[in-house]
Amino acid sequence: MCDETIRENYINDRLIEECTEEIRVNPQKGSAYYGRGIAYYDKGEYYKAIDDFTEAIRLEPDEAPAYKDRGIAYSEKGEYDTAIGDYSEAIRLDPQDGSAYTHRGIAYYEKGEIDKAINDYNEAIHLDPELASAHNARGIAYSEKGEYDTAIEDYNEAIRLNPQDDSAYTHRGIAYYEKGEIDKAINDHNEAIRLDPQDESAYINRGNAYDKKGGYDTAIEDYTEAIRIKPQNALAYNNRGTTYRNIGNYDRAIEDYTEAINLDPQFAAPYANRGNAYGTEGEYYMAILDLNEAVRLRRDHALIYLTRGIIYQMSGDNDTAIEDYDNAVRLCPNYQTDLIDRNFLHGGEELASLAVELLDCVVDDSSRPKAFRAYYAGVKILLQNNRHKARRRFKRALELGFNPDAKIAEHLENLTI
Repeated sequence: MCDETIRENYINDRLIEECTEEIRVNPQKGSAYYGRGIAYYDKGEYYKAIDDFTEAIRLEPDEAPAYKDRGIAYSEKGEYDTAIGDYSEAIRLDPQDGSAYTHRGIAYYEKGEIDKAINDYNEAIHLDPELASAHNARGIAYSEKGEYDTAIEDYNEAIRLNPQDDSAYTHRGIAYYEKGEIDKAINDHNEAIRLDPQDESAYINRGNAYDKKGGYDTAIEDYTEAIRIKPQNALAYNNRGTTYRNIGNYDRAIEDYTEAINLDPQFAAPYANRGNAYGTEGEYYMAILDLNEAVRLRRDHALIYLTRGIIYQMSGDNDTAIEDYDNAVRLCPNYQTDLIDRNFLHGGEELASLAVELLDCVVDDSSRPKAFRAYYAGVKILLQNNRHKARRRFKRALELGFNPDAKIAEHLENLTI
Protein backbone atom coordinates (compact mmCIF):
# COMPACT_ATOMS: atom_id res chain seq x y z
CA MET A 1 0.00 0.00 0.00
CA CYS A 2 1.53 3.34 -1.08
CA ASP A 3 2.01 6.25 1.34
CA GLU A 4 -0.75 8.27 -0.34
CA THR A 5 -3.29 5.49 0.17
CA ILE A 6 -2.26 5.11 3.80
CA ARG A 7 -2.76 8.85 4.33
CA GLU A 8 -6.16 8.78 2.63
CA ASN A 9 -7.31 5.84 4.72
CA TYR A 10 -6.14 7.58 7.89
CA ILE A 11 -8.10 10.73 6.99
CA ASN A 12 -11.22 8.71 6.15
CA ASP A 13 -10.96 6.67 9.36
CA ARG A 14 -10.74 9.88 11.38
CA LEU A 15 -13.75 11.29 9.51
CA ILE A 16 -15.74 8.10 10.21
CA GLU A 17 -14.90 8.38 13.91
CA GLU A 18 -15.96 12.04 14.03
CA CYS A 19 -19.22 11.45 12.17
CA THR A 20 -20.02 8.41 14.32
CA GLU A 21 -19.59 10.55 17.42
CA GLU A 22 -21.87 13.24 15.91
CA ILE A 23 -24.50 10.56 15.23
CA ARG A 24 -24.20 9.30 18.81
CA VAL A 25 -24.83 12.80 20.12
CA ASN A 26 -27.57 13.62 17.58
CA PRO A 27 -29.02 10.57 15.78
CA GLN A 28 -31.27 12.85 13.69
CA LYS A 29 -28.39 14.70 12.02
CA GLY A 30 -28.58 13.71 8.35
CA SER A 31 -25.37 15.51 7.39
CA ALA A 32 -23.38 13.28 9.77
CA TYR A 33 -24.64 10.15 8.02
CA TYR A 34 -23.91 11.77 4.67
CA GLY A 35 -20.34 12.68 5.69
CA ARG A 36 -19.69 9.18 7.00
CA GLY A 37 -21.10 7.74 3.77
CA ILE A 38 -18.61 9.80 1.76
CA ALA A 39 -15.75 8.48 3.89
CA TYR A 40 -16.92 4.87 3.51
CA TYR A 41 -17.21 5.40 -0.25
CA ASP A 42 -13.66 6.75 -0.44
CA LYS A 43 -12.46 3.63 1.40
CA GLY A 44 -14.25 1.41 -1.14
CA GLU A 45 -16.83 0.18 1.40
CA TYR A 46 -19.76 0.84 -0.92
CA TYR A 47 -22.56 -0.96 0.91
CA LYS A 48 -21.73 0.83 4.16
CA ALA A 49 -21.76 4.08 2.17
CA ILE A 50 -25.16 3.18 0.68
CA ASP A 51 -26.58 2.46 4.14
CA ASP A 52 -25.43 5.86 5.41
CA PHE A 53 -26.67 7.75 2.34
CA THR A 54 -30.03 5.99 2.74
CA GLU A 55 -30.29 7.13 6.33
CA ALA A 56 -29.29 10.67 5.35
CA ILE A 57 -32.09 10.63 2.73
CA ARG A 58 -34.61 9.35 5.30
CA LEU A 59 -33.74 12.22 7.61
CA GLU A 60 -33.40 14.90 4.88
CA PRO A 61 -35.33 13.66 1.82
CA ASP A 62 -34.89 16.88 -0.19
CA GLU A 63 -31.08 16.81 -0.24
CA ALA A 64 -30.05 16.07 -3.85
CA PRO A 65 -26.34 15.29 -3.13
CA ALA A 66 -27.25 12.24 -1.03
CA TYR A 67 -29.24 10.76 -3.92
CA LYS A 68 -26.44 11.49 -6.38
CA ASP A 69 -23.74 10.01 -4.19
CA ARG A 70 -25.83 6.95 -3.39
CA GLY A 71 -26.25 6.54 -7.15
CA ILE A 72 -22.48 6.70 -7.57
CA ALA A 73 -22.05 3.99 -4.94
CA TYR A 74 -24.66 1.78 -6.63
CA SER A 75 -22.83 2.32 -9.94
CA GLU A 76 -19.62 1.09 -8.34
CA LYS A 77 -21.47 -2.13 -7.47
CA GLY A 78 -22.77 -2.46 -11.04
CA GLU A 79 -26.38 -1.81 -9.99
CA TYR A 80 -27.01 0.67 -12.79
CA ASP A 81 -30.81 0.66 -12.83
CA THR A 82 -30.93 1.53 -9.14
CA ALA A 83 -28.25 4.16 -9.68
CA ILE A 84 -30.23 5.73 -12.53
CA GLY A 85 -33.23 6.00 -10.22
CA ASP A 86 -31.13 7.91 -7.69
CA TYR A 87 -29.57 10.20 -10.30
CA SER A 88 -33.05 10.97 -11.68
CA GLU A 89 -34.26 11.95 -8.21
CA ALA A 90 -31.17 14.11 -7.71
CA ILE A 91 -31.94 15.84 -11.02
CA ARG A 92 -35.58 16.38 -9.99
CA LEU A 93 -34.43 18.04 -6.78
CA ASP A 94 -31.64 20.04 -8.44
CA PRO A 95 -32.17 20.34 -12.21
CA GLN A 96 -29.11 22.60 -12.57
CA ASP A 97 -26.58 20.00 -11.39
CA GLY A 98 -24.66 19.03 -14.52
CA SER A 99 -22.64 16.37 -12.68
CA ALA A 100 -25.84 14.41 -11.90
CA TYR A 101 -26.58 14.26 -15.64
CA THR A 102 -22.98 13.17 -16.25
CA HIS A 103 -23.21 10.33 -13.75
CA ARG A 104 -26.58 9.20 -15.09
CA GLY A 105 -25.08 9.26 -18.57
CA ILE A 106 -22.25 7.02 -17.40
CA ALA A 107 -24.77 4.55 -15.97
CA TYR A 108 -26.68 4.52 -19.27
CA TYR A 109 -23.37 3.98 -21.09
CA GLU A 110 -22.54 0.99 -18.89
CA LYS A 111 -25.97 -0.46 -19.71
CA GLY A 112 -25.19 -0.10 -23.43
CA GLU A 113 -27.75 2.70 -23.93
CA ILE A 114 -25.30 4.96 -25.73
CA ASP A 115 -27.73 7.49 -27.19
CA LYS A 116 -29.36 8.07 -23.78
CA ALA A 117 -25.88 8.56 -22.35
CA ILE A 118 -25.02 11.17 -25.00
CA ASN A 119 -28.29 13.01 -24.33
CA ASP A 120 -27.41 13.28 -20.65
CA TYR A 121 -23.86 14.44 -21.42
CA ASN A 122 -25.30 17.08 -23.78
CA GLU A 123 -27.51 18.39 -20.98
CA ALA A 124 -24.60 18.38 -18.52
CA ILE A 125 -22.49 20.42 -20.95
CA HIS A 126 -25.40 22.77 -21.64
CA LEU A 127 -25.69 23.43 -17.90
CA ASP A 128 -21.95 23.65 -17.33
CA PRO A 129 -19.81 24.03 -20.48
CA GLU A 130 -16.67 23.90 -18.30
CA LEU A 131 -17.45 20.40 -16.98
CA ALA A 132 -14.44 18.49 -18.25
CA SER A 133 -15.73 15.10 -17.07
CA ALA A 134 -18.85 15.46 -19.24
CA HIS A 135 -16.76 16.20 -22.35
CA ASN A 136 -14.53 13.21 -21.60
CA ALA A 137 -17.51 10.92 -20.99
CA ARG A 138 -19.26 12.08 -24.17
CA GLY A 139 -16.06 11.42 -26.10
CA ILE A 140 -16.04 7.84 -24.78
CA ALA A 141 -19.64 7.39 -25.90
CA TYR A 142 -18.92 8.74 -29.39
CA SER A 143 -15.92 6.41 -29.61
CA GLU A 144 -18.20 3.49 -28.77
CA LYS A 145 -20.33 4.50 -31.78
CA GLY A 146 -17.22 4.63 -33.98
CA GLU A 147 -17.45 8.44 -34.35
CA TYR A 148 -13.79 9.01 -33.54
CA ASP A 149 -13.38 12.52 -34.96
CA THR A 150 -16.30 13.78 -32.85
CA ALA A 151 -14.89 11.94 -29.85
CA ILE A 152 -11.49 13.56 -30.32
CA GLU A 153 -13.11 17.01 -30.32
CA ASP A 154 -14.60 16.21 -26.90
CA TYR A 155 -11.31 14.85 -25.57
CA ASN A 156 -9.54 18.02 -26.79
CA GLU A 157 -12.02 20.12 -24.83
CA ALA A 158 -11.70 17.93 -21.74
CA ILE A 159 -7.91 18.33 -21.88
CA ARG A 160 -8.19 22.10 -22.36
CA LEU A 161 -10.43 22.34 -19.30
CA ASN A 162 -8.37 19.93 -17.19
CA PRO A 163 -4.84 19.38 -18.54
CA GLN A 164 -4.02 17.07 -15.61
CA ASP A 165 -6.70 14.51 -16.51
CA ASP A 166 -4.78 11.44 -17.66
CA SER A 167 -8.07 9.71 -18.59
CA ALA A 168 -8.75 12.21 -21.41
CA TYR A 169 -5.28 11.63 -22.88
CA THR A 170 -5.77 7.86 -22.60
CA HIS A 171 -9.10 7.87 -24.40
CA ARG A 172 -7.93 10.31 -27.06
CA GLY A 173 -4.97 8.01 -27.63
CA ILE A 174 -7.35 5.07 -28.09
CA ALA A 175 -9.40 7.08 -30.61
CA TYR A 176 -6.26 7.95 -32.57
CA TYR A 177 -5.31 4.26 -32.52
CA GLU A 178 -8.69 3.30 -33.98
CA LYS A 179 -8.19 5.93 -36.71
CA GLY A 180 -4.78 4.43 -37.53
CA GLU A 181 -2.88 7.52 -36.32
CA ILE A 182 -0.48 5.47 -34.24
CA ASP A 183 2.18 8.10 -33.51
CA LYS A 184 -0.47 10.47 -32.14
CA ALA A 185 -1.81 7.61 -30.03
CA ILE A 186 1.65 6.93 -28.59
CA ASN A 187 2.15 10.63 -27.78
CA ASP A 188 -1.12 10.70 -25.83
CA HIS A 189 -0.31 7.52 -23.93
CA ASN A 190 3.12 8.98 -23.10
CA GLU A 191 1.37 11.98 -21.54
CA ALA A 192 -1.10 9.76 -19.65
CA ILE A 193 1.83 7.81 -18.21
CA ARG A 194 3.63 11.03 -17.25
CA LEU A 195 0.54 12.17 -15.37
CA ASP A 196 -0.04 8.80 -13.70
CA PRO A 197 2.97 6.44 -13.89
CA GLN A 198 1.11 3.77 -11.90
CA ASP A 199 -1.84 3.40 -14.33
CA GLU A 200 -1.27 -0.02 -15.86
CA SER A 201 -3.96 0.55 -18.51
CA ALA A 202 -1.91 3.38 -20.06
CA TYR A 203 1.02 0.99 -20.55
CA ILE A 204 -1.32 -1.59 -22.09
CA ASN A 205 -2.72 0.99 -24.50
CA ARG A 206 0.74 2.22 -25.47
CA GLY A 207 1.84 -1.38 -25.90
CA ASN A 208 -1.09 -1.94 -28.27
CA ALA A 209 0.04 1.05 -30.34
CA TYR A 210 3.66 -0.11 -30.49
CA ASP A 211 2.49 -3.61 -31.46
CA LYS A 212 0.39 -2.12 -34.27
CA LYS A 213 3.42 -0.12 -35.44
CA GLY A 214 5.64 -3.21 -35.43
CA GLY A 215 7.63 -2.09 -32.37
CA TYR A 216 7.26 -5.48 -30.75
CA ASP A 217 10.13 -5.25 -28.24
CA THR A 218 8.81 -1.93 -26.91
CA ALA A 219 5.27 -3.32 -26.78
CA ILE A 220 6.47 -6.28 -24.70
CA GLU A 221 8.25 -3.88 -22.34
CA ASP A 222 5.02 -1.91 -21.86
CA TYR A 223 2.89 -5.00 -21.21
CA THR A 224 5.55 -6.27 -18.77
CA GLU A 225 5.47 -2.96 -16.90
CA ALA A 226 1.67 -3.17 -16.71
CA ILE A 227 2.02 -6.65 -15.20
CA ARG A 228 4.60 -5.37 -12.70
CA ILE A 229 2.16 -2.66 -11.59
CA LYS A 230 -0.84 -5.01 -11.48
CA PRO A 231 0.13 -8.70 -11.62
CA GLN A 232 -3.54 -9.77 -11.73
CA ASN A 233 -4.25 -7.97 -15.03
CA ALA A 234 -5.37 -10.67 -17.46
CA LEU A 235 -5.54 -8.23 -20.39
CA ALA A 236 -1.83 -7.39 -20.09
CA TYR A 237 -0.91 -11.08 -20.29
CA ASN A 238 -3.30 -11.63 -23.20
CA ASN A 239 -1.91 -8.71 -25.20
CA ARG A 240 1.71 -9.58 -24.45
CA GLY A 241 0.91 -13.10 -25.64
CA THR A 242 -0.38 -11.69 -28.92
CA THR A 243 2.83 -9.71 -29.43
CA TYR A 244 4.89 -12.85 -28.77
CA ARG A 245 2.69 -14.63 -31.32
CA ASN A 246 3.31 -11.84 -33.82
CA ILE A 247 7.07 -12.40 -33.60
CA GLY A 248 6.66 -16.17 -33.90
CA ASN A 249 7.38 -17.05 -30.26
CA TYR A 250 4.36 -19.34 -29.85
CA ASP A 251 5.59 -21.05 -26.68
CA ARG A 252 5.81 -17.72 -24.82
CA ALA A 253 2.49 -16.66 -26.33
CA ILE A 254 0.78 -19.80 -25.05
CA GLU A 255 2.30 -19.26 -21.59
CA ASP A 256 0.88 -15.74 -21.44
CA TYR A 257 -2.55 -16.76 -22.75
CA THR A 258 -2.65 -19.54 -20.16
CA GLU A 259 -1.85 -17.09 -17.36
CA ALA A 260 -4.56 -14.74 -18.62
CA ILE A 261 -7.05 -17.64 -18.50
CA ASN A 262 -5.93 -18.58 -14.97
CA LEU A 263 -6.50 -14.99 -13.85
CA ASP A 264 -9.87 -14.60 -15.59
CA PRO A 265 -11.50 -17.86 -16.74
CA GLN A 266 -14.48 -15.92 -18.16
CA PHE A 267 -12.31 -13.85 -20.53
CA ALA A 268 -12.91 -15.24 -24.04
CA ALA A 269 -10.02 -13.54 -25.87
CA PRO A 270 -7.13 -15.59 -24.43
CA TYR A 271 -8.96 -18.85 -25.23
CA ALA A 272 -9.40 -17.70 -28.84
CA ASN A 273 -5.83 -16.45 -29.05
CA ARG A 274 -4.33 -19.58 -27.48
CA GLY A 275 -6.43 -21.65 -29.88
CA ASN A 276 -5.02 -19.61 -32.76
CA ALA A 277 -1.47 -20.22 -31.50
CA TYR A 278 -2.07 -23.95 -31.08
CA GLY A 279 -3.53 -24.07 -34.59
CA THR A 280 -0.51 -22.33 -36.08
CA GLU A 281 1.67 -24.95 -34.37
CA GLY A 282 -0.45 -27.72 -35.92
CA GLU A 283 -2.01 -28.77 -32.59
CA TYR A 284 -5.55 -28.74 -33.99
CA TYR A 285 -7.20 -30.74 -31.21
CA MET A 286 -5.96 -28.31 -28.54
CA ALA A 287 -6.88 -25.38 -30.75
CA ILE A 288 -10.47 -26.54 -31.21
CA LEU A 289 -10.88 -27.14 -27.46
CA ASP A 290 -9.86 -23.54 -26.76
CA LEU A 291 -11.98 -22.07 -29.53
CA ASN A 292 -15.01 -24.07 -28.38
CA GLU A 293 -14.63 -22.48 -24.96
CA ALA A 294 -14.24 -19.04 -26.54
CA VAL A 295 -17.48 -19.58 -28.49
CA ARG A 296 -19.25 -20.70 -25.30
CA LEU A 297 -18.20 -17.46 -23.60
CA ARG A 298 -18.83 -15.16 -26.59
CA ARG A 299 -21.41 -16.57 -28.98
CA ASP A 300 -21.83 -13.12 -30.52
CA HIS A 301 -18.23 -12.64 -31.68
CA ALA A 302 -17.61 -13.11 -35.42
CA LEU A 303 -13.82 -13.31 -35.09
CA ILE A 304 -13.96 -16.43 -32.93
CA TYR A 305 -16.10 -18.29 -35.46
CA LEU A 306 -13.80 -17.22 -38.30
CA THR A 307 -10.73 -18.38 -36.39
CA ARG A 308 -12.29 -21.73 -35.49
CA GLY A 309 -13.39 -22.16 -39.09
CA ILE A 310 -9.80 -21.65 -40.25
CA ILE A 311 -8.59 -24.30 -37.77
CA TYR A 312 -11.26 -26.77 -38.92
CA GLN A 313 -10.23 -26.08 -42.51
CA MET A 314 -6.55 -26.63 -41.71
CA SER A 315 -7.41 -29.89 -39.94
CA GLY A 316 -9.38 -31.13 -42.96
CA ASP A 317 -12.91 -30.77 -41.52
CA ASN A 318 -14.25 -28.58 -44.32
CA ASP A 319 -17.96 -29.04 -43.62
CA THR A 320 -17.64 -27.75 -40.05
CA ALA A 321 -15.37 -24.96 -41.29
CA ILE A 322 -17.95 -23.57 -43.70
CA GLU A 323 -20.58 -23.58 -40.93
CA ASP A 324 -18.27 -21.40 -38.84
CA TYR A 325 -17.67 -19.03 -41.75
CA ASP A 326 -21.44 -18.77 -42.14
CA ASN A 327 -21.79 -17.91 -38.43
CA ALA A 328 -19.04 -15.30 -38.74
CA VAL A 329 -20.67 -13.40 -41.60
CA ARG A 330 -24.17 -13.67 -40.10
CA LEU A 331 -22.79 -11.97 -36.99
CA CYS A 332 -20.78 -9.47 -39.01
CA PRO A 333 -22.27 -9.17 -42.51
CA ASN A 334 -20.27 -6.10 -43.58
CA TYR A 335 -17.13 -8.10 -42.96
CA GLN A 336 -14.36 -5.88 -44.32
CA THR A 337 -15.65 -2.70 -42.70
CA ASP A 338 -16.98 -4.16 -39.47
CA LEU A 339 -14.19 -6.59 -38.66
CA ILE A 340 -10.97 -6.33 -40.62
CA ASP A 341 -10.81 -2.56 -41.11
CA ARG A 342 -11.45 -2.01 -37.40
CA ASN A 343 -8.37 -4.09 -36.65
CA PHE A 344 -10.15 -6.77 -34.63
CA LEU A 345 -8.14 -9.38 -36.45
CA HIS A 346 -4.37 -9.67 -36.90
CA GLY A 347 -3.76 -10.78 -40.47
CA GLY A 348 -7.51 -10.59 -41.12
CA GLU A 349 -7.28 -10.31 -44.87
CA GLU A 350 -5.05 -13.40 -45.10
CA LEU A 351 -7.40 -15.47 -42.92
CA ALA A 352 -10.45 -14.31 -44.85
CA SER A 353 -8.67 -15.29 -48.06
CA LEU A 354 -8.17 -18.82 -46.72
CA ALA A 355 -11.88 -19.02 -45.99
CA VAL A 356 -12.74 -17.79 -49.48
CA GLU A 357 -10.49 -20.46 -51.03
CA LEU A 358 -12.42 -23.22 -49.26
CA LEU A 359 -15.78 -21.67 -50.11
CA ASP A 360 -14.70 -21.49 -53.77
CA CYS A 361 -14.25 -25.25 -53.67
CA VAL A 362 -17.71 -25.69 -52.14
CA VAL A 363 -19.37 -23.45 -54.72
CA ASP A 364 -17.59 -25.23 -57.59
CA ASP A 365 -18.45 -28.74 -56.31
CA SER A 366 -21.13 -29.95 -58.72
CA SER A 367 -21.87 -32.96 -56.50
CA ARG A 368 -23.49 -30.66 -53.92
CA PRO A 369 -27.10 -29.43 -54.30
CA LYS A 370 -27.56 -26.18 -56.23
CA ALA A 371 -29.32 -24.48 -53.31
CA PHE A 372 -26.44 -25.37 -50.99
CA ARG A 373 -23.90 -23.99 -53.50
CA ALA A 374 -25.89 -20.79 -53.99
CA TYR A 375 -26.12 -20.27 -50.23
CA TYR A 376 -22.39 -20.64 -49.64
CA ALA A 377 -21.70 -18.44 -52.65
CA GLY A 378 -23.48 -15.75 -50.64
CA VAL A 379 -21.31 -16.48 -47.59
CA LYS A 380 -18.16 -16.28 -49.74
CA ILE A 381 -19.23 -13.00 -51.31
CA LEU A 382 -19.89 -11.50 -47.89
CA LEU A 383 -16.35 -12.38 -46.88
CA GLN A 384 -15.30 -10.45 -49.99
CA ASN A 385 -17.49 -7.57 -48.77
CA ASN A 386 -19.99 -7.37 -51.63
CA ARG A 387 -23.29 -7.05 -49.79
CA HIS A 388 -25.53 -6.44 -52.81
CA LYS A 389 -24.26 -9.45 -54.74
CA ALA A 390 -24.51 -11.61 -51.59
CA ARG A 391 -28.16 -10.64 -51.18
CA ARG A 392 -28.88 -11.89 -54.71
CA ARG A 393 -27.18 -15.21 -53.99
CA PHE A 394 -29.15 -15.75 -50.78
CA LYS A 395 -32.42 -14.99 -52.59
CA ARG A 396 -31.42 -17.49 -55.28
CA ALA A 397 -30.71 -20.13 -52.62
CA LEU A 398 -34.18 -19.50 -51.18
CA GLU A 399 -35.75 -19.94 -54.61
CA LEU A 400 -33.87 -23.23 -55.02
CA GLY A 401 -35.26 -24.50 -51.71
CA PHE A 402 -32.31 -24.14 -49.34
CA ASN A 403 -33.19 -25.44 -45.87
CA PRO A 404 -33.25 -24.07 -43.20
CA ASP A 405 -34.64 -20.92 -44.76
CA ALA A 406 -34.40 -19.18 -41.35
CA LYS A 407 -30.65 -18.80 -41.90
CA ILE A 408 -31.30 -17.02 -45.20
CA ALA A 409 -33.92 -14.84 -43.53
CA GLU A 410 -31.34 -13.74 -40.95
CA HIS A 411 -28.82 -12.90 -43.68
CA LEU A 412 -31.37 -10.94 -45.66
CA GLU A 413 -32.46 -9.04 -42.56
CA ASN A 414 -28.82 -8.12 -41.85
CA LEU A 415 -28.30 -7.00 -45.42
CA THR A 416 -31.27 -4.59 -45.33
CA ILE A 417 -29.80 -2.64 -42.39
